[in-house]
Amino acid sequence: MDTARYIRITNLCMLFFRAEGIAFSLYDKQDTCHLQYPEEPQRRTAALFAARDPARTLDICTTPSHAGYASIRIKGGWRIVIGPVYNARLNESLVDAFMAENQIPAAQRHAADTILEAAPNLSLLEFFDKAAYLYYCMDGEILDPSVYFDLTNDRDSFTVGRDTVENLLERKENEKFHNSYQWELMFYDLIRQGDPERLMAFLMQDSSARVGHGTMADTPLRQAKNIFIGCITKIGMMSAIPAGMDVELTYQLIDNYVLDCERAATVPEIDRLQLSAAMDFCRRLGELRLPAGISREVYTCMSYIRNHVNTPLSLDDVAASIGRSVSYTGNLFKKETGQTLGNYIAECRLEEAKSLLYYTDMTLAEISSYLCFSSQSYFQNVFKKNMVLPRCNIAGNTIPNHDILLFLITSAYQ
Repeated sequence: MDTARYIRITNLCMLFFRAEGIAFSLYDKQDTCHLQYPEEPQRRTAALFAARDPARTLDICTTPSHAGYASIRIKGGWRIVIGPVYNARLNESLVDAFMAENQIPAAQRHAADTILEAAPNLSLLEFFDKAAYLYYCMDGEILDPSVYFDLTNDRDSFTVGRDTVENLLERKENEKFHNSYQWELMFYDLIRQGDPERLMAFLMQDSSARVGHGTMADTPLRQAKNIFIGCITKIGMMSAIPAGMDVELTYQLIDNYVLDCERAATVPEIDRLQLSAAMDFCRRLGELRLPAGISREVYTCMSYIRNHVNTPLSLDDVAASIGRSVSYTGNLFKKETGQTLGNYIAECRLEEAKSLLYYTDMTLAEISSYLCFSSQSYFQNVFKKNMVLPRCNIAGNTIPNHDILLFLITSAYQ
């Protein structure tokens, strides 16, 4: 690196430190440190990226103490490592962990305190933004976070809690304060609207309109988990259910995500899970938008029926859900859907029965009673008559899967 560029790079790093409070180290191609600021205590930041992909222009890692560092590979092969940053309030345990990770002697504790006190509280995405901005100032290139983080999610409701979540998180705040009320209203409203692209654009924008979360735990990991649980609960109550998502499905999703959260061992895992959950709910709600030609009244009837298949549902109940008469409701429903209310109720009960047969250990008698069929034999006849399932071949005879299922179940209980 020539002298003029070296001076420019170091000046930019110093300005960055003064503006953001984030310490930095400048390394050459052989990872020899040429400048570290603050100078004391000496930090072993290059070693954090020794086993990572050296070709990445920008790489972010976290340490076991949840300290965040970014490696910025600039033109010429040199790199700058910035950090640490945290997404939790500074406390004695964080200082101890920072000193242990960098092998800082006890005599330099005051210097370690100085670095950590200056460091801002940032989420991973906010930290990425600042690192990307520093890189842009040095080499004039814009880094797209979607290149560095997988912001997609193709999971369905039955894999929640089992799949590895690969998405980056919805940004969290400085924990000394609480989220802006208006920001939260917009966040939950965008999820309710079911538009993932608008939600992601909102989360990627400047976060100056937001402040942070209050202190809810003594450790960063517990803090992150408590924040996640509060957020996922509000998504369910403020976005999903008001937008028409099935109440039981909403509760199941919340429960599964909370279990995922409690299994997480690091703050970044929870960060990724939180964005994943927000995008998952947003996509599901987008799929629940009113179908073409379906009015809000008919859609409300359909939602009411789906949510009450295990009750002795009557046409009067359905009509009452929209404040209309039975005749008006029935005629409007038939006009828009092409089927009667009674047929739709039966269809929903059969779909529920199908799920219960596949995913629970309930007997035919229990399912028949749960779904308010008059008898087990009637339920079995209706199910066989109406449910069309894939066919399979056993011993050369092609028979419906539901016949096999019913035969096996009824044989076990007769």
